Amino acid sequence: MKNSEEEKKTKTTAKKNNTNTKKNSTSTKKNSTKKVNATKVEKEEVKIKEEAEVKEEITVTKEDKKKKTEKEKATFLQRFIAFIIDVFLVSFIASLLVYPFIDNDNAEKISNESMEVIEKYTSAEIDMKTYATEMSSLTYQSAKSNGIVTLVTLVCEILYFAVFQLYNNGQTLGKKLLKIKVVAENGKLSMNQMVVRALIVNSILLEIISFCFMLFAGETVYFYGVATLEMIQYAVLVISAFMIMWSAKRQGIHDKIVHTEVVKL
Repeated sequence: MKNSEEEKKTKTTAKKNNTNTKKNSTSTKKNSTKKVNATKVEKEEVKIKEEAEVKEEITVTKEDKKKKTEKEKATFLQRFIAFIIDVFLVSFIASLLVYPFIDNDNAEKISNESMEVIEKYTSAEIDMKTYATEMSSLTYQSAKSNGIVTLVTLVCEILYFAVFQLYNNGQTLGKKLLKIKVVAENGKLSMNQMVVRALIVNSILLEIISFCFMLFAGETVYFYGVATLEMIQYAVLVISAFMIMWSAKRQGIHDKIVHTEVVKL
């Protein structure tokens, strides 16, 4: 009897030990599973952080590349000095070409008559209406006698400010001296861009319309039409000057229309 009871106790104790062992192994498995899951989560978090850092680095590099590719814009003073140099050069070349065709005597006569009319008006010898009539006649005569000069000047301006500048990497001689050049906002400069730009900023469009008025319109239409166009052209140049001075991209009206910029070299 004692032996059987001892055997039962021994079996019960063994079962309890087995149960405890199973429980311990189960808890160990659970703990190891938790550890594995925690490690996975940590790895995923590390991956996410690394990816975020890589993205930030790529963004920074792109921004740096943009800053490097975007050249510094030319200042208003640089552009203004270059403009004066270019206008002087074109005027000088045009005057040399047309010198043999200029009627100096007629030009001097018209100039003297214009001065007389101005003096009469300022001394109140004639009224505004008479002044406008006489000046429109003299201005029209001057334009007629200088028709060849206007034509040659127009051709020189188009060749210089459009063709020459396009094929000289966006530079006139004035821009070359000031170390600036015209560039397209997107892609390569085109002839259309350079022609439209020159028509606006170099007053070529004004000269073409004035020439057409001289050919096909009368004295009064020519006088008032050209005067109105000159005021519009003056306003465009003044507004463009302020835009170049104060805007972020330093673009004038002509630059905005044809999508160009003037940059430093």
